[in-house]
Amino acid sequence: PPWQKWRPFCLRFEGLVEDFNFGTLLRLDSRRDYSEENTILAPRIQFLAIEIARNREGCNQQVHSSAREETSG
Repeated sequence: PPWQKWRPFCLRFEGLVEDFNFGTLLRLDSRRDYSEENTILAPRIQFLAIEIARNREGCNQQVHSSAREETSG
């Protein structure tokens, strides 16, 4: 199962990241908003790792730009 690959990574942050193992909503497709079809429950540290990687690769730019347009327009 996929969680077996993440488990050793997640455990490295025990005691370093507060609530590292709490459940957090994670978007499957970073170009889309949260919805029932586009959301899973993941450990907080997995969410942080994925979102940091997405930010570094520019994957969240589309969502960020559309949110800025909504607030300025």
